[in-house]
Amino acid sequence: MKTEESLSATVEEYLETVYNMSAEDEVVIGARLAEKFRVSAPTVTEMLKRLVRDGYITMDVKRAVTLTEAGYQAAEAVLRRHRLTERFLVDMLGMQWHQVHEEACRLEHFISGAVEARVVASLHHPITCPHGNPIPGLVPSARTYLKDQGALRLSTIEVGQQVSILCISEVVEDEEALILHLHEKGLTPETHLTVLANDASDQPGEENFCLSVNGREVCISKDVAEKIWVTTL
Repeated sequence: MKTEESLSATVEEYLETVYNMSAEDEVVIGARLAEKFRVSAPTVTEMLKRLVRDGYITMDVKRAVTLTEAGYQAAEAVLRRHRLTERFLVDMLGMQWHQVHEEACRLEHFISGAVEARVVASLHHPITCPHGNPIPGLVPSARTYLKDQGALRLSTIEVGQQVSILCISEVVEDEEALILHLHEKGLTPETHLTVLANDASDQPGEENFCLSVNGREVCISKDVAEKIWVTTL
């Protein structure tokens, strides 16, 4: 089996994505990965075969992907660097939370263990990235963080309930337009809000899911609400 240090950036990205989807209880199959990476199904199939061969994933009879313990450890190593880098860019360099994902993607593959340790110390051991997602190794269990926090998707919250935003789905963090949309709406981690309207007949893209955020009404689509994890107050 290959060592963590020899993993290619592409392999790391696949492992990160499988990890993030699994953490949010999404079924991971080749078609979803092809959609996510905007590549052909055969390209994904070849990569999955490679990951099975190298011992990072298993696949069941329905072709659903599951990380092995080696896969989890490799994914957490790169996610730790990624989320620490995002935290560094925001807290130390003053970048906005919606601007840092792509920069962190470029940097995460080149951070040494020594630099990582210095970043952790300089930032006083942060436990989440700016999007609210847990930093592996700095929380009891990044794998079960959402369950441990009692997190729910905002789209499932009933009218009148008050909640606090825990995190934005890591699965969509690379969708820059969506993150900017949330930023402009003021829907950031730790924000308290109340659900005003949850239209069950909501059509894709229609902003019929309305919230009270800091005294003002904010409306988003249910598709967007599904990407926001909250805890009840």
